[in-house]
Parts: sequence; structure tokens; C-alpha cells
Amino acid sequence: MILARSPLVPCVLAAWLAPALAQEPVGPSSEPPLAELSLEDLMEIEISVASRHGERLMDVPAAVYVLTGDELRRQGVQTIQDALRMVPGFHVAQWRSQGWDVASRGFTGGLSELNQSFMNQLLLMVDGVSLYSPAMAGIWWPLLDIPIQDVERIEIIRGPAGTLWGTNAMNGVVHVITKHARDTQGARLDLVGGTTIASGDAAYGGTLGENGWFRTWASSTRHDGLRNDRDADWHITSVGWRSDWDLGGTKRARILGTIYGAEFGPTYSWEDDAPKAGGFLSALYEFGATSDQQRIQAWFWLDHQVLPDLDTANFSQDLQTLDLEWTRRRQIGAGSSLSFGLGGRVVQADMGSEQGYIDFDPEFQRIWSVRGFAQGEFEFQSLDSKLVAGLQVEESDVHDLELQPNVRWLWRAKESTNVWASVSRAVRTSSIEERDIVQRFTPGDTPFFVGDEDYDSEELLAYEIGLRTRLSDALTADLTAFYNDYDNLQTFEDLDGVTLTYGNEGRAIARGFEAAVDANLTQRLRLRGTYTYFEMDFEASDSSLLAGTIDARDGLVPVHHASLRTFYDLGSHWEVDGAIYYVDRLPYFDVDSYVRVDLRLGWNPRPGLRFAIGVQNLNDPEHPEAGDIEVERVLWAGFSAAF
Repeated sequence: MILARSPLVPCVLAAWLAPALAQEPVGPSSEPPLAELSLEDLMEIEISVASRHGERLMDVPAAVYVLTGDELRRQGVQTIQDALRMVPGFHVAQWRSQGWDVASRGFTGGLSELNQSFMNQLLLMVDGVSLYSPAMAGIWWPLLDIPIQDVERIEIIRGPAGTLWGTNAMNGVVHVITKHARDTQGARLDLVGGTTIASGDAAYGGTLGENGWFRTWASSTRHDGLRNDRDADWHITSVGWRSDWDLGGTKRARILGTIYGAEFGPTYSWEDDAPKAGGFLSALYEFGATSDQQRIQAWFWLDHQVLPDLDTANFSQDLQTLDLEWTRRRQIGAGSSLSFGLGGRVVQADMGSEQGYIDFDPEFQRIWSVRGFAQGEFEFQSLDSKLVAGLQVEESDVHDLELQPNVRWLWRAKESTNVWASVSRAVRTSSIEERDIVQRFTPGDTPFFVGDEDYDSEELLAYEIGLRTRLSDALTADLTAFYNDYDNLQTFEDLDGVTLTYGNEGRAIARGFEAAVDANLTQRLRLRGTYTYFEMDFEASDSSLLAGTIDARDGLVPVHHASLRTFYDLGSHWEVDGAIYYVDRLPYFDVDSYVRVDLRLGWNPRPGLRFAIGVQNLNDPEHPEAGDIEVERVLWAGFSAAF
């Protein structure tokens, strides 16, 4: 049990008494508690992930979902990936302490040990910074070490978003938006300890002159290995900074950065802890009139990884990514606007091993890409409708010109009901691994697996229709149906009778239905429910090595998925929150259907001071979510104080 042996325990005891002597917190968050949001307020929340500018959630002609920071706190989640269990259309499965499959509308990683659940066609961003790895085409979820208390909200697109966010936003976008530094002034301490986790976050916020604010933070988290995989633990420590300046009118600036160091315990592929380090730095400047707004953002991302003490591998990876983008939005009439922008990115990669078991050809390279997009929003007041049409164009020195258009239509059937439909094309471009990897059984041997320098982009043509309605003051519903047609999907091919390579001989059809329902049963009790129906049919060309077997991938994602979350205020100081999740069987992994029940009890004796206890998987001591490793019941306790 981590809590019993953790050095955080004396910190908890000391911090327990300190708030009684502290002053009231200086700068409470601008986000109201979840219980204070009416359902009308929820529909009125402004989000930007679907259009690159603020718009009412009610008016978005796309499958979007929002998780507020207060919602994450009250559900007791400790990681962003765990929070995504709440999202309709998403499937989240943990198969090791540091291994997660996170999928939007299919395409999980399938127990990929080396790349930690890559290949999920999903784009992850933190305040506009992409954390999608160009090396392995995916996301290292355990390295997303953002303190939950600093998250303002998570905006999610389910479905293609390549027109605005570029290649690799094929099946969706997860955009984590952190709080403005103005809203996190003063000191804060957050501690969590439990049967498999020990975590501590400390933050301090202050001012920078009359118009500036900053927040700096440090975080350390340790996760034990799962019950039948105890050695595969992981630990991550990070520090970060955010500064915001409001410069008058629409002018504002922001600097954001974080540095992390992590160690992952022994796994199937290596016997000792594997270190990983990196971080990112981002700068943003917005300016212009209300009717003509411009934005310039630049960010730099560094990722370093070593797999040590492998007689045949000793693999290392150094990735550096620099991105620069300019965007502009102009009003062109009553309710109509045009958004457009240009961007460029360079990725520098140095990858390989000393012994040559896992190598890359070339080991060192720079990859350049440029992109441009334009999207118009046109109001037709006489038809109570809005038309959205756009196109993104991207050119790179490793893939052909990619076009990602979309057309969307929104009809305001009545004041409380909107109907929308869309047709979109999106792509996932090839990764460095798919193009350049070289694997040998022993150094000097003929490779048994190589990349394909001509590997094509995976393609998606998606059709969606949705309904978003406020049925009453106490009930809202958000319904979406989709049909996805995939082509050029990854397969494995026989190159010469001895060596295997990647190919694009796969195809798939995915179809499904997603529902999200919110209900305020009383002033003290709120419910949020979701349901997802999903099915997928894979096939491969007759010449492919996967012909006749690829259809097993149909069982990668459950057909049925449902959740119900409750938020109940016992009084002015007590909260009781719970969640129940149902996940259908996964034939691909031979995993039966399961139910997960989470509970949390919170006590807030005064503003800025919180205590909580909770349990995850209350109903089941352990069960597998993907593969043979079992996720177990977790007991935890948490403490938070603002000074």
C-alpha cells in the first residue's frame, strides 16, 4: 500500500493543521462549481475546439463534449486518461500500470508494449500544444502530468477534426485547457495517497505588474504496478509555469511551460527502469479588433527516452518539435465569419540503438511541413441555419500533399433544439517508425522487419448527424450517429519472403450511435449519463498477410458502453459523488463485460480547504480491461488547501 510507506504522509499531517491559520484563498477559480451550473448554463458554455474561436456548445455542428474542472475533482480521477471514461464514444482500457488504450470511435493500441498504446488516430493538446508523437504515431498518456486542480475544462471532439487541427486529428481531439493564472493566485497544496497511488502537487500564483499574473507548480506522482504485474510501476515528477497578461481590449499574451522526468518499471521488453524526460514551452499573443482577431502561437516540445540494459537493443530516442502558427478570424457579415491561418513545423529525430536490434534508417533526420487552412461560417437567418465549410492543406517532405475538407450544416429547429449534419475527410500521416524502422534478431543479420518509406497516409471519410436539445429546464440530450469509411489502414506485408514491412492494405467501416443526457433532478442532485453503440468491420486485400485474420480486430472496442455519474450535495459542506460504468465484452482480448463502480465523499469545511476519500472499482476486487493484467480496486484519500 503506497499510502502507508509514502513520504507524503507527514506532509499530509502537517498540512492538515496549517489551513486553520491561513487566510482565505486570494484568487478562487472563475469556474463555478458543477452544482451551480444550470443545464442552460452548460449549453451556454463557450468552447473553441470545434471552430478555433469561442462559441456556444449548443451551436456547435459537431460531436463535442465538455468535462469541467469541478467535474474532474468530484469524480476523484487522478489522470486525464481516466477522466475520458466519462466521454461518449470513447473507450478507455488500462492494461498495465503505464499502459493505456484510449480510443475515440475505435482503433485502440492493441497491447503495443513498445509504444504504449499508440496508433489511436487521436490528437491530444494542452493549451494548443500538440502532444502527438511523430515517432510512433500516438500519445504517451502516462507522461501527461497536468495537475487536475489546474484544469479549467477538457474539450473533446469525437470524429474528424483535420480541417482545423491538421493531420492526425483523424478520430477526434482532446484539448486540455488549464486555468488562467489570474484564477490561481496564492499558494495551494494537493495530496493524494492510496493503495496504488501517491501524489503531491504544490502551486503558487502571484502578479506580474498591474496586468500580469503567474502560476508555478511542482508535481510528483507514483503508481504501483497492477496486482499481477507489480514490478511494472511508474513515477513522474514535473515542474511548470504559466504567465498571463491582459493588455487591454482583445490583446493578451501567455507563456506556458513544463519539464518532466519519469521512470517506468520493468516490462515485457526490458528488465530495468526506463527513464524518460522532456517538456514543452509555448508562447501565445492575441490582438486585433473584436471583428478582426489574430493569434500567433509558437511552441517547442522535447522528448527523450532510453530503454536500458538490453543486450540486443539499448534503444534511445530524442525528438524535438518546433511549431509556429498564425491565425486570423474576420467578421464578414451579420453572424458570418472567415477563419484562416498558416503554420509550419519541423521535427528533429535521433533514434536508434548501439547494437542494432532496434534501429532506424536514417537514425538522424529533420522533417519539415507547412500547412494552411480556411473555414467560413455563414448565417442564413431566413432558414434559421448556419453553414460551415473549410479546407486544410498540408505539405511535408515525407508525405504527399494532404487535403482535409469538411462541410457542416446546423438547423435551429426551435429555440431549444439544434440539428446538424456533416461530411469530413481526415488523414493520419505516417510515423517515423512506419517509414524507417529496422529490426534484427542479432546485429549484422538480415532484418526481419523494416519500415516502408512509401507508406501512405491513412484516410477517413466520415458522415455524421446530430441533435442537441434542452427538453426541459431539468433535462438535456445530445445525440449523434456516424458512419466512417476508412482506407489505407496499416497492415503487415511480406517484402521478400524473409523480411516483413508495413503496408496500407487495410480497410474498415465503422458505424455507431452516441448519447449524452444531463439531468438536474433537484437543486442538490445532478446526473450525467452516456451511452455508446459501436461496431466496426475490418478487411484487408487478398494479397495482404492479414487477409482472413484482420477481421479479429472488429472486437478491439466494445459494442455497448454506458455510464451514469451522480453529483449530490448533502449540504453546504458535504458532497457525495459516484459513477457506474458498463463495458461490453472485448472478443479480441477475450475479456468479459464488466461493471465499474466509483464512489467519493468530500468535506469542504471552508472555501479553499477540502478533504475527500474514495474508492474505484468498489464492486470488483480485480478484473482485466484489455489482456491478462488485472485492474484492481483502489482506496484513496485526498487533501487540498489554498492559502
